[in-house]
Amino acid sequence: MSPIGTKIHRNDERPSPLRYLPCASIIKNKGFTLIELVLVVFLISVLVALSTPLFKRTFTDLQLRNTVYNVTKTINYAREMAIIERSNYKINFNFKKGEYWITRLHRTGEKSIYKRTGGRYGRIFSLPEGIYFNARDDEMLFYPDGRAEEIELKIYGKDKKGYLLKIKSFGKGVELRKIDASE
Repeated sequence: MSPIGTKIHRNDERPSPLRYLPCASIIKNKGFTLIELVLVVFLISVLVALSTPLFKRTFTDLQLRNTVYNVTKTINYAREMAIIERSNYKINFNFKKGEYWITRLHRTGEKSIYKRTGGRYGRIFSLPEGIYFNARDDEMLFYPDGRAEEIELKIYGKDKKGYLLKIKSFGKGVELRKIDASE
C-alpha cells in the first residue's frame, strides 16, 4: 500500500479503462458470429444460383445476334465487292464445321477458278460454340450486276431459336426475321 492508502499498479496489472464505459461490451465484440457468416454466405449463394441461368441465356442470345450481324455484314461486303470489281463473288459454307468464307472468280485463259479473297474478309470465319447454321445450298453467288442467287440461311442456337436470313435476287439486301429452327 502506498502512504495515501491506494494501491499502485504495475503496467501489466492496471485495470482496463473500458470497464468504466457503459458500452464496453459492444466495443469488445468487433467480429461476426459463425451463424451470421453462414447466413450471409447462404444468401449470396442463393442469389448467384438464381441469376446464373438468366445471365447464361442473355449471353447466348447476344452471341447469336452478333453472329447474325457478322454474317449479314459478310454478305453485304461480298455483294458490294462483286459490283465494284466487276467479278463474281461467292460465300462458301461448311455447315458441319460451322465455317464460312468469301471467294472471288479468277479467270486465267479458259479456266475459271474461285480463290479466297485477301484482306480482312479473306479469312475463314467460324461460328461460336453452340451456334449453328444451315441452308439448302452450301454457297451463295453474287454477280457484277448486283444480282445474287436467292438463298435462305438459318442461324440458330442450341435451343433451336434463331434467325432466318433471306437474300433476294436483286438489290433487296438481306431480310431478317426471328424463327424457331424446327420450322
